[in-house]
Amino acid sequence: MLSPTARILVVRLSAVGDVVNTLPAIGALRSAYPRAFIGWVVEDRAFDLIRDHPALDRVHLFPRRRWVRDWRAAVREAPRLIRELRAQRYDLALDFQGNLKSTLHALASGASLRIGFARGYCKEGSHLFTHKRTTPPPDRPHRIDKNVSLVAALGVLVQEVTFSIPRSPESHSRVTAFLTERNLGRFAIVHPGTSGRGRDKRWVPERFGELCRLLPLPCVVTWGPGERSLAGAVAEQGGAILAPATPSLLDVTELLRHAALFIGCDSGPMRLADAVGTPSVVLFGPTDPAVHGPYAVPHRVVYKKGRGMASISVAEVHAAATEMLSL
Repeated sequence: MLSPTARILVVRLSAVGDVVNTLPAIGALRSAYPRAFIGWVVEDRAFDLIRDHPALDRVHLFPRRRWVRDWRAAVREAPRLIRELRAQRYDLALDFQGNLKSTLHALASGASLRIGFARGYCKEGSHLFTHKRTTPPPDRPHRIDKNVSLVAALGVLVQEVTFSIPRSPESHSRVTAFLTERNLGRFAIVHPGTSGRGRDKRWVPERFGELCRLLPLPCVVTWGPGERSLAGAVAEQGGAILAPATPSLLDVTELLRHAALFIGCDSGPMRLADAVGTPSVVLFGPTDPAVHGPYAVPHRVVYKKGRGMASISVAEVHAAATEMLSL
């Protein structure tokens, strides 16, 4: 057990979906330790999701994208980030990421106690740098359950899975203006993209376009960095509406709050849909939906284990979408 006023650092740097999957554990941690000081160090691409989170007292920005583009900036600014972390005098660092990059941040914080996952549940030898190691539930648990097991090491029990994604007035205003301009009432969001490292998780773009033509409600095709041409092609082929640029992930979240259905692959937006309660149809191939799929909302999964995304037919996805829209 920790002191009621302990100073706790959460280390989950990326990716967007993994940050979302950590939120239930942090909400439970705050409920168990209402007087604790809780900070979080996170990469720039997920920063907006937690910068105003009600469970957090401080959010530390790790500007990975800028440092990758400009190593001189990294040399210049890394000492400043280390000083910022150490100034908070953290007692405990919780390493939810479990790789070398997160280990370095936990070490840099100067926390006297570091808790992470046991060997086999983390990467790059990060277990060697933690004082206490947690073994998640057996049989490939969902990522949310894995994260919950880490705070369970502190005696924290999760009674209900909640996410508490902050709402942004600016994002609400932009999304409302878009929906009004397009006269959109009930609509579906189609997200054809995945992370750059997860291109094998993408479905055939032409099939997304065909699906949009078959659905009985308007489709809005969303996109992230580097995906505009992909989304534009799907929108054109499917007679759908291309979503506007989203300056913040909270814009995407706000769009999802208004949607009747989300259709996409294993991606950050899929997890955002789960977090805000939007029903979903999710396509899986190389990853296991029991581990990475939706958790908290009504959903249908189209999964072709070991067969690849190209084996998923439009008819299968259309049937799942029709079923979800009829609920």
